[in-house]
Amino acid sequence: MTARHFQGFIEHAYWGLDKILAALEASPDRLDEQVSTGAETPRSTLRHMFAFERGFLARLNGGDGSSNDPAPEALDELIAAWAPVRQGWLDYIQALPDEQLDEPFELRLWDERYRTTRANVLSQFVQHQGQHRSELAVMASTFGHSPGEFDWWDYLEETGRPIEQL
Repeated sequence: MTARHFQGFIEHAYWGLDKILAALEASPDRLDEQVSTGAETPRSTLRHMFAFERGFLARLNGGDGSSNDPAPEALDELIAAWAPVRQGWLDYIQALPDEQLDEPFELRLWDERYRTTRANVLSQFVQHQGQHRSELAVMASTFGHSPGEFDWWDYLEETGRPIEQL
């Protein structure tokens, strides 16, 4: 696995998130409604995803990941606050040399410290966001606004990089 692979996964994550945000924007009055997925509400799930991304990006850049700024409540404000976090992830992964992926990395989570690798932190980002995108897609679909397909091949097709049919 290379940093370029992770770059594709991160770009895909945001592509999928955009589809979900568009679907949820069609039901603004239902953002605080809990559905049967066992998850939180769309708003709380989005705020959790935002806080996770902001905190883990700060940790990867040498910070402690804590923030006294709560995630915005209003969807439009949350989307606006997410823009620099998104760009930060894209800038981080574009600048990351492959050889740093498997180097030891100390991860601080609240009062505990862990030894891992950047590759593991990036994998957690991709999988964590995928889990919550799936939950949000169910919520939006329950509200009558499916985000549509957002798997890898759809992403490649929509971004002009389709797989070649033989």
